[in-house]
Amino acid sequence: MTATQFTFDPNRCTGCQACVLACWMENRELQSRPWRTVHTFNACGHPDLPVFHLSFACHHCEAPACLEHCPADAYTKDAATGAVTIHADRCMGCRYCTWACPHDAPNVNEALGTIEKCTLCPERLARGLEPACVARCPMEALGVSALDPGRPLVGVPGLPPSATAPAIAIAPLRRPEPPSQGHRPPDAAMRPYLEALLRVAHPKITLRGEWTLLLFTTVISGLAAWLGASLLGGPPLHRWTFLFLGTLVLALSTAHLGRPERAWRALLHLRTSWLSREVAAVSLFLGLGTLAAFVQPALGIPAALAGFGALFAIDRLYRVALRTGPWNLHSAHVLFNGLFLLGLLVGIRPLALVLGLVKALLYLHRKRYFADLGRPVRPAISALRLGLGFLGPLWLSATHPLLAAALAILGDLIDRAEYYDELDVATPQADLMARLRQGTTAAPVS
Repeated sequence: MTATQFTFDPNRCTGCQACVLACWMENRELQSRPWRTVHTFNACGHPDLPVFHLSFACHHCEAPACLEHCPADAYTKDAATGAVTIHADRCMGCRYCTWACPHDAPNVNEALGTIEKCTLCPERLARGLEPACVARCPMEALGVSALDPGRPLVGVPGLPPSATAPAIAIAPLRRPEPPSQGHRPPDAAMRPYLEALLRVAHPKITLRGEWTLLLFTTVISGLAAWLGASLLGGPPLHRWTFLFLGTLVLALSTAHLGRPERAWRALLHLRTSWLSREVAAVSLFLGLGTLAAFVQPALGIPAALAGFGALFAIDRLYRVALRTGPWNLHSAHVLFNGLFLLGLLVGIRPLALVLGLVKALLYLHRKRYFADLGRPVRPAISALRLGLGFLGPLWLSATHPLLAAALAILGDLIDRAEYYDELDVATPQADLMARLRQGTTAAPVS
Protein backbone atom coordinates (compact mmCIF):
# COMPACT_ATOMS: atom_id res chain seq x y z
CA MET A 1 0.00 0.00 0.00
CA THR A 2 1.39 3.41 -0.97
CA ALA A 3 0.96 6.75 0.75
CA THR A 4 -2.29 8.41 -0.27
CA GLN A 5 -3.35 11.96 -1.05
CA PHE A 6 -6.74 13.53 -1.59
CA THR A 7 -7.49 15.20 -4.91
CA PHE A 8 -10.11 17.86 -5.35
CA ASP A 9 -11.55 19.68 -8.35
CA PRO A 10 -13.41 22.87 -7.35
CA ASN A 11 -14.78 23.15 -10.89
CA ARG A 12 -16.86 20.01 -10.32
CA CYS A 13 -17.98 20.64 -6.74
CA THR A 14 -21.54 21.97 -6.37
CA GLY A 15 -21.44 22.24 -2.58
CA CYS A 16 -24.09 19.54 -2.21
CA GLN A 17 -22.59 18.27 1.10
CA ALA A 18 -22.85 14.62 0.01
CA CYS A 19 -19.25 14.10 1.16
CA VAL A 20 -20.11 15.42 4.64
CA LEU A 21 -23.11 13.09 4.88
CA ALA A 22 -21.10 10.12 3.59
CA CYS A 23 -18.39 10.73 6.20
CA TRP A 24 -21.01 10.84 8.94
CA MET A 25 -22.71 7.65 7.75
CA GLU A 26 -19.36 5.83 7.73
CA ASN A 27 -18.09 7.16 11.07
CA ARG A 28 -21.21 8.24 12.99
CA GLU A 29 -20.27 6.18 16.04
CA LEU A 30 -17.00 8.14 16.34
CA GLN A 31 -18.14 11.63 15.34
CA SER A 32 -19.59 14.29 17.59
CA ARG A 33 -19.33 16.91 14.84
CA PRO A 34 -18.55 16.80 11.09
CA TRP A 35 -15.02 15.83 10.12
CA ARG A 36 -15.40 17.23 6.60
CA THR A 37 -16.54 20.77 5.82
CA VAL A 38 -17.67 22.38 2.58
CA HIS A 39 -16.57 26.02 2.43
CA THR A 40 -18.19 28.40 -0.03
CA PHE A 41 -16.35 31.41 -1.38
CA ASN A 42 -18.52 34.45 -2.18
CA ALA A 43 -21.75 32.89 -0.94
CA CYS A 44 -23.53 36.23 -1.27
CA GLY A 45 -22.80 36.29 -5.01
CA HIS A 46 -20.80 39.50 -5.33
CA PRO A 47 -20.91 40.23 -9.07
CA ASP A 48 -17.17 40.86 -9.44
CA LEU A 49 -16.02 37.63 -7.83
CA PRO A 50 -16.37 33.93 -8.65
CA VAL A 51 -18.37 31.49 -6.56
CA PHE A 52 -16.81 28.12 -5.77
CA HIS A 53 -16.82 25.44 -3.10
CA LEU A 54 -14.02 23.65 -1.25
CA SER A 55 -14.50 20.27 0.43
CA PHE A 56 -11.83 19.97 3.15
CA ALA A 57 -11.12 17.52 5.94
CA CYS A 58 -7.81 16.50 7.46
CA HIS A 59 -5.18 16.64 4.72
CA HIS A 60 -2.99 14.00 6.43
CA CYS A 61 0.06 16.19 5.99
CA GLU A 62 3.56 14.90 5.41
CA ALA A 63 4.77 17.07 8.31
CA PRO A 64 1.62 17.34 10.45
CA ALA A 65 1.61 20.21 12.93
CA CYS A 66 -0.81 18.31 15.19
CA LEU A 67 1.67 15.46 15.60
CA GLU A 68 4.63 17.81 16.10
CA HIS A 69 2.99 19.97 18.77
CA CYS A 70 0.88 17.42 20.68
CA PRO A 71 2.45 17.16 24.16
CA ALA A 72 0.75 13.85 24.96
CA ASP A 73 2.18 11.98 21.94
CA ALA A 74 -1.40 11.09 21.00
CA TYR A 75 -0.92 11.31 17.21
CA THR A 76 0.69 8.78 14.90
CA LYS A 77 1.31 8.77 11.16
CA ASP A 78 0.92 5.50 9.24
CA ALA A 79 4.00 4.90 7.11
CA ALA A 80 2.05 2.88 4.55
CA THR A 81 -1.01 5.06 3.88
CA GLY A 82 0.21 8.40 5.26
CA ALA A 83 -2.89 8.65 7.46
CA VAL A 84 -2.50 10.84 10.56
CA THR A 85 -4.46 9.34 13.45
CA ILE A 86 -5.46 10.77 16.83
CA HIS A 87 -5.64 8.12 19.58
CA ALA A 88 -8.40 9.23 21.94
CA ASP A 89 -7.16 6.95 24.71
CA ARG A 90 -3.89 8.93 24.81
CA CYS A 91 -5.38 12.42 24.38
CA MET A 92 -5.57 14.66 27.46
CA GLY A 93 -7.77 17.26 25.76
CA CYS A 94 -5.37 20.22 25.93
CA ARG A 95 -6.67 21.41 22.51
CA TYR A 96 -3.23 22.63 21.45
CA CYS A 97 -3.45 20.69 18.18
CA THR A 98 -6.55 22.74 17.26
CA TRP A 99 -4.37 25.85 17.56
CA ALA A 100 -1.42 24.39 15.69
CA CYS A 101 -3.24 22.88 12.68
CA PRO A 102 -3.64 25.55 9.95
CA HIS A 103 -6.30 23.42 8.21
CA ASP A 104 -8.83 23.32 11.10
CA ALA A 105 -8.91 19.51 11.02
CA PRO A 106 -8.87 18.48 14.72
CA ASN A 107 -12.19 18.93 16.52
CA VAL A 108 -13.01 18.79 20.22
CA ASN A 109 -15.40 16.09 21.37
CA GLU A 110 -16.91 17.99 24.28
CA ALA A 111 -18.61 14.91 25.75
CA LEU A 112 -15.38 12.90 25.94
CA GLY A 113 -12.95 15.78 26.46
CA THR A 114 -10.72 14.52 23.66
CA ILE A 115 -9.92 15.31 20.02
CA GLU A 116 -11.40 13.67 16.93
CA LYS A 117 -10.81 14.12 13.21
CA CYS A 118 -10.83 12.44 9.78
CA THR A 119 -9.20 8.99 9.83
CA LEU A 120 -8.90 8.49 6.03
CA CYS A 121 -11.18 5.46 6.44
CA PRO A 122 -8.37 2.93 7.07
CA GLU A 123 -10.75 -0.06 7.06
CA ARG A 124 -11.93 0.87 3.58
CA LEU A 125 -8.41 1.46 2.31
CA ALA A 126 -7.36 -1.95 3.64
CA ARG A 127 -10.13 -3.53 1.51
CA GLY A 128 -9.06 -1.61 -1.57
CA LEU A 129 -11.97 0.85 -1.32
CA GLU A 130 -11.93 4.63 -1.48
CA PRO A 131 -12.73 6.72 1.61
CA ALA A 132 -16.46 7.16 2.06
CA CYS A 133 -16.46 10.86 1.13
CA VAL A 134 -14.71 10.07 -2.17
CA ALA A 135 -16.85 7.05 -3.03
CA ARG A 136 -20.11 8.95 -2.59
CA CYS A 137 -19.27 12.27 -4.25
CA PRO A 138 -21.84 12.46 -7.10
CA MET A 139 -19.78 14.95 -9.13
CA GLU A 140 -16.46 13.07 -8.76
CA ALA A 141 -14.93 16.25 -7.37
CA LEU A 142 -13.15 14.32 -4.61
CA GLY A 143 -10.63 11.60 -5.26
CA VAL A 144 -7.60 9.80 -3.88
CA SER A 145 -4.35 8.95 -5.57
CA ALA A 146 -0.81 7.95 -4.75
CA LEU A 147 1.06 10.73 -2.99
CA ASP A 148 2.76 13.04 -5.49
CA PRO A 149 5.91 14.59 -3.94
CA GLY A 150 5.90 17.22 -6.69
CA ARG A 151 2.39 18.53 -6.05
CA PRO A 152 2.03 22.29 -5.47
CA LEU A 153 1.63 23.23 -1.84
CA VAL A 154 0.87 26.97 -2.00
CA GLY A 155 -1.43 29.40 -3.76
CA VAL A 156 -4.73 27.66 -3.08
CA PRO A 157 -7.66 29.64 -1.63
CA GLY A 158 -8.48 28.30 1.82
CA LEU A 159 -5.13 26.53 1.98
CA PRO A 160 -2.59 29.21 2.92
CA PRO A 161 1.12 28.36 2.73
CA SER A 162 2.40 26.26 5.60
CA ALA A 163 5.25 23.93 6.41
CA THR A 164 2.93 20.97 6.97
CA ALA A 165 2.98 19.76 3.31
CA PRO A 166 -0.73 18.81 3.13
CA ALA A 167 -1.36 15.62 1.16
CA ILE A 168 -3.90 17.08 -1.25
CA ALA A 169 -3.78 18.16 -4.89
CA ILE A 170 -6.30 20.77 -6.03
CA ALA A 171 -7.15 21.35 -9.68
CA PRO A 172 -6.82 24.89 -11.08
CA LEU A 173 -9.95 26.96 -10.74
CA ARG A 174 -11.46 28.09 -14.03
CA ARG A 175 -12.76 31.57 -13.25
CA PRO A 176 -16.44 31.53 -14.15
CA GLU A 177 -18.51 34.43 -15.37
CA PRO A 178 -19.71 36.64 -12.54
CA PRO A 179 -22.87 35.14 -11.03
CA SER A 180 -24.79 38.38 -11.65
CA GLN A 181 -25.14 39.43 -15.26
CA GLY A 182 -25.98 42.85 -16.62
CA HIS A 183 -26.35 45.83 -14.31
CA ARG A 184 -24.16 45.66 -11.22
CA PRO A 185 -26.07 46.30 -8.00
CA PRO A 186 -25.03 49.52 -6.28
CA ASP A 187 -22.59 49.23 -3.39
CA ALA A 188 -25.30 50.26 -0.93
CA ALA A 189 -27.45 47.33 -2.04
CA MET A 190 -24.58 44.86 -1.74
CA ARG A 191 -23.36 46.07 1.64
CA PRO A 192 -25.85 44.16 3.86
CA TYR A 193 -25.03 40.91 2.11
CA LEU A 194 -21.29 41.43 2.37
CA GLU A 195 -21.50 42.44 6.02
CA ALA A 196 -23.51 39.32 6.80
CA LEU A 197 -21.04 37.11 4.97
CA LEU A 198 -17.95 38.74 6.44
CA ARG A 199 -18.97 38.12 10.01
CA VAL A 200 -16.12 35.95 11.19
CA ALA A 201 -17.11 32.66 12.77
CA HIS A 202 -16.62 32.30 16.51
CA PRO A 203 -12.84 32.24 17.00
CA LYS A 204 -11.12 29.18 18.42
CA ILE A 205 -9.31 31.20 21.09
CA THR A 206 -11.19 33.69 23.26
CA LEU A 207 -10.56 35.32 26.61
CA ARG A 208 -13.75 33.79 27.97
CA GLY A 209 -12.61 30.32 26.97
CA GLU A 210 -9.02 30.73 28.15
CA TRP A 211 -9.40 32.65 31.42
CA THR A 212 -7.71 29.84 33.34
CA LEU A 213 -4.64 30.21 31.10
CA LEU A 214 -4.71 33.98 31.65
CA LEU A 215 -4.52 33.48 35.42
CA PHE A 216 -2.00 30.64 35.09
CA THR A 217 0.47 32.69 33.03
CA THR A 218 0.06 35.73 35.28
CA VAL A 219 0.63 33.82 38.52
CA ILE A 220 3.61 31.83 37.18
CA SER A 221 5.38 34.98 35.94
CA GLY A 222 4.86 36.70 39.30
CA LEU A 223 6.00 33.63 41.23
CA ALA A 224 9.19 33.25 39.15
CA ALA A 225 9.99 36.95 39.60
CA TRP A 226 9.39 36.78 43.37
CA LEU A 227 11.64 33.75 43.81
CA GLY A 228 14.38 35.36 41.72
CA ALA A 229 14.07 38.66 43.59
CA SER A 230 14.34 36.93 46.98
CA LEU A 231 17.73 35.57 45.92
CA LEU A 232 18.95 39.03 44.90
CA GLY A 233 18.05 40.91 48.08
CA GLY A 234 14.44 41.67 47.23
CA PRO A 235 11.33 40.80 49.29
CA PRO A 236 11.83 37.44 51.04
CA LEU A 237 9.92 34.44 49.78
CA HIS A 238 7.19 33.21 52.15
CA ARG A 239 7.22 29.46 51.84
CA TRP A 240 3.55 28.83 52.58
CA THR A 241 2.52 31.53 50.12
CA PHE A 242 4.79 29.96 47.51
CA LEU A 243 3.24 26.55 48.18
CA PHE A 244 -0.28 27.98 47.91
CA LEU A 245 0.44 29.84 44.66
CA GLY A 246 2.25 26.81 43.25
CA THR A 247 -0.79 24.65 43.99
CA LEU A 248 -2.97 27.29 42.32
CA VAL A 249 -0.74 27.17 39.23
CA LEU A 250 -1.17 23.40 38.98
CA ALA A 251 -4.93 23.64 39.48
CA LEU A 252 -5.30 26.32 36.79
CA SER A 253 -3.18 24.39 34.29
CA THR A 254 -5.14 21.14 34.70
CA ALA A 255 -8.53 22.90 34.73
CA HIS A 256 -7.97 23.67 31.05
CA LEU A 257 -7.76 19.98 30.11
CA GLY A 258 -10.61 17.86 28.82
CA ARG A 259 -9.11 14.80 30.55
CA PRO A 260 -7.13 16.15 33.54
CA GLU A 261 -6.41 12.64 34.84
CA ARG A 262 -4.08 12.22 31.86
CA ALA A 263 -2.10 15.39 32.59
CA TRP A 264 1.03 13.28 33.17
CA ARG A 265 1.12 12.54 29.45
CA ALA A 266 2.10 16.17 28.82
CA LEU A 267 5.72 15.18 29.45
CA LEU A 268 5.86 12.60 26.65
CA HIS A 269 6.81 14.79 23.68
CA LEU A 270 9.73 16.93 24.83
CA ARG A 271 11.51 16.43 21.51
CA THR A 272 9.25 18.71 19.46
CA SER A 273 6.41 20.11 21.60
CA TRP A 274 6.89 23.42 23.37
CA LEU A 275 3.87 22.59 25.49
CA SER A 276 5.69 19.50 26.80
CA ARG A 277 8.73 21.66 27.51
CA GLU A 278 6.61 24.23 29.32
CA VAL A 279 5.04 21.55 31.52
CA ALA A 280 8.47 20.09 32.30
CA ALA A 281 9.93 23.51 33.16
CA VAL A 282 6.95 24.52 35.32
CA SER A 283 7.08 21.19 37.17
CA LEU A 284 10.82 21.58 37.76
CA PHE A 285 10.35 25.16 38.94
CA LEU A 286 7.59 24.32 41.42
CA GLY A 287 9.37 21.20 42.66
CA LEU A 288 12.74 22.87 43.21
CA GLY A 289 11.10 26.03 44.55
CA THR A 290 9.16 24.07 47.18
CA LEU A 291 12.31 22.21 48.23
CA ALA A 292 14.20 25.51 48.42
CA ALA A 293 11.48 27.04 50.58
CA PHE A 294 11.10 24.13 52.98
CA VAL A 295 14.28 22.02 52.85
CA GLN A 296 17.35 23.34 51.04
CA PRO A 297 17.65 27.09 50.25
CA ALA A 298 20.58 26.41 47.91
CA LEU A 299 18.08 24.99 45.40
CA GLY A 300 16.64 28.48 44.95
CA ILE A 301 19.04 29.36 42.12
CA PRO A 302 18.21 26.38 39.86
CA ALA A 303 14.54 26.84 40.76
CA ALA A 304 14.61 30.47 39.60
CA LEU A 305 16.38 29.50 36.38
CA ALA A 306 13.75 26.83 35.75
CA GLY A 307 11.03 29.41 36.42
CA PHE A 308 12.31 31.84 33.81
CA GLY A 309 12.88 28.91 31.46
CA ALA A 310 9.20 28.07 31.89
CA LEU A 311 8.26 31.65 30.97
CA PHE A 312 10.33 31.38 27.79
CA ALA A 313 8.64 28.10 26.89
CA ILE A 314 5.18 29.61 27.46
CA ASP A 315 5.91 32.41 25.02
CA ARG A 316 7.24 29.97 22.44
CA LEU A 317 4.16 27.76 22.45
CA TYR A 318 1.88 30.73 21.69
CA ARG A 319 3.71 31.41 18.43
CA VAL A 320 1.33 29.11 16.54
CA ALA A 321 -1.52 31.55 17.24
CA LEU A 322 0.26 34.93 17.40
CA ARG A 323 0.76 36.76 14.12
CA THR A 324 2.06 40.24 14.91
CA GLY A 325 5.42 40.18 13.13
CA PRO A 326 8.37 38.00 12.13
CA TRP A 327 9.68 37.73 15.69
CA ASN A 328 6.26 37.47 17.33
CA LEU A 329 7.34 39.89 20.05
CA HIS A 330 4.52 41.07 22.28
CA SER A 331 4.26 43.38 25.27
CA ALA A 332 2.29 40.70 27.12
CA HIS A 333 4.95 38.00 26.78
CA VAL A 334 5.36 36.44 30.20
CA LEU A 335 9.17 36.44 30.02
CA PHE A 336 9.12 40.23 29.63
CA ASN A 337 6.58 40.44 32.45
CA GLY A 338 8.72 38.30 34.75
CA LEU A 339 11.91 40.26 34.07
CA PHE A 340 10.07 43.58 34.50
CA LEU A 341 8.72 42.43 37.88
CA LEU A 342 12.19 41.20 38.87
CA GLY A 343 13.68 44.64 38.18
CA LEU A 344 10.94 46.34 40.20
CA LEU A 345 11.17 44.00 43.19
CA VAL A 346 14.96 44.05 43.44
CA GLY A 347 15.25 47.75 42.70
CA ILE A 348 17.32 47.29 39.54
CA ARG A 349 16.01 50.46 37.92
CA PRO A 350 17.96 50.12 34.64
CA LEU A 351 16.46 46.65 34.07
CA ALA A 352 12.97 47.87 34.97
CA LEU A 353 13.35 50.97 32.80
CA VAL A 354 14.61 49.08 29.76
CA LEU A 355 11.98 46.32 30.02
CA GLY A 356 9.24 48.84 30.72
CA LEU A 357 10.25 50.89 27.68
CA VAL A 358 10.41 47.80 25.45
CA LYS A 359 6.99 46.61 26.63
CA ALA A 360 5.46 50.08 26.17
CA LEU A 361 6.87 50.45 22.65
CA LEU A 362 5.63 46.98 21.68
CA TYR A 363 2.21 47.82 23.07
CA LEU A 364 2.00 51.10 21.16
CA HIS A 365 3.26 49.42 17.98
CA ARG A 366 0.53 46.81 18.26
CA LYS A 367 -2.13 49.48 18.70
CA ARG A 368 -0.82 51.32 15.63
CA TYR A 369 -0.86 48.05 13.67
CA PHE A 370 -4.49 47.38 14.63
CA ALA A 371 -5.48 50.96 13.81
CA ASP A 372 -4.02 50.53 10.32
CA LEU A 373 -6.09 47.36 9.91
CA GLY A 374 -9.26 49.09 11.08
CA ARG A 375 -9.46 46.96 14.21
CA PRO A 376 -10.53 48.49 17.57
CA VAL A 377 -7.70 49.94 19.66
CA ARG A 378 -9.72 50.56 22.87
CA PRO A 379 -8.12 53.94 23.78
CA ALA A 380 -9.48 54.02 27.35
CA ILE A 381 -8.16 50.54 28.13
CA SER A 382 -4.87 51.39 26.40
CA ALA A 383 -4.44 54.52 28.54
CA LEU A 384 -5.19 52.52 31.69
CA ARG A 385 -2.70 49.85 30.68
CA LEU A 386 0.06 52.41 30.00
CA GLY A 387 -0.52 54.37 33.18
CA LEU A 388 -1.16 51.44 35.50
CA GLY A 389 1.32 49.01 34.07
CA PHE A 390 4.27 51.17 32.99
CA LEU A 391 4.30 54.72 34.34
CA GLY A 392 3.00 53.92 37.82
CA PRO A 393 5.40 51.06 38.55
CA LEU A 394 8.44 52.98 37.29
CA TRP A 395 7.45 56.02 39.40
CA LEU A 396 7.01 53.95 42.58
CA SER A 397 9.79 51.38 42.12
CA ALA A 398 12.36 53.30 44.18
CA THR A 399 10.17 53.87 47.24
CA HIS A 400 7.42 51.23 47.14
CA PRO A 401 8.67 48.17 45.20
CA LEU A 402 5.81 45.90 46.31
CA LEU A 403 3.16 48.44 45.28
CA ALA A 404 5.03 48.98 42.00
CA ALA A 405 5.01 45.23 41.34
CA ALA A 406 1.29 44.99 42.19
CA LEU A 407 0.48 47.77 39.70
CA ALA A 408 2.64 46.08 37.07
CA ILE A 409 0.75 42.81 37.54
CA LEU A 410 -2.59 44.60 37.15
CA GLY A 411 -1.30 46.25 33.98
CA ASP A 412 -0.08 42.93 32.67
CA LEU A 413 -3.50 41.41 33.36
CA ILE A 414 -5.05 44.02 31.06
CA ASP A 415 -2.40 43.42 28.41
CA ARG A 416 -2.71 39.66 28.70
CA ALA A 417 -6.50 39.84 28.44
CA GLU A 418 -6.17 41.77 25.18
CA TYR A 419 -3.55 39.28 24.07
CA TYR A 420 -5.94 36.35 24.26
CA ASP A 421 -8.51 38.22 22.17
CA GLU A 422 -5.81 38.87 19.55
CA LEU A 423 -4.64 35.30 19.13
CA ASP A 424 -5.49 34.29 15.59
CA VAL A 425 -5.49 30.65 14.54
CA ALA A 426 -5.19 30.06 10.79
CA THR A 427 -8.17 28.26 9.25
CA PRO A 428 -9.40 27.73 5.68
CA GLN A 429 -12.51 29.80 6.39
CA ALA A 430 -10.45 32.70 7.75
CA ASP A 431 -8.27 32.64 4.62
CA LEU A 432 -11.32 32.68 2.35
CA MET A 433 -12.81 35.57 4.30
CA ALA A 434 -9.55 37.51 4.03
CA ARG A 435 -9.53 36.99 0.26
CA LEU A 436 -13.14 38.10 0.01
CA ARG A 437 -12.35 41.27 1.92
CA GLN A 438 -9.54 41.99 -0.50
CA GLY A 439 -12.00 41.57 -3.32
CA THR A 440 -9.75 39.16 -5.21
CA THR A 441 -9.00 35.48 -5.17
CA ALA A 442 -5.77 33.85 -6.25
CA ALA A 443 -6.48 30.94 -8.55
CA PRO A 444 -5.26 27.53 -7.39
CA VAL A 445 -2.30 26.17 -9.25
CA SER A 446 -2.10 22.68 -10.63
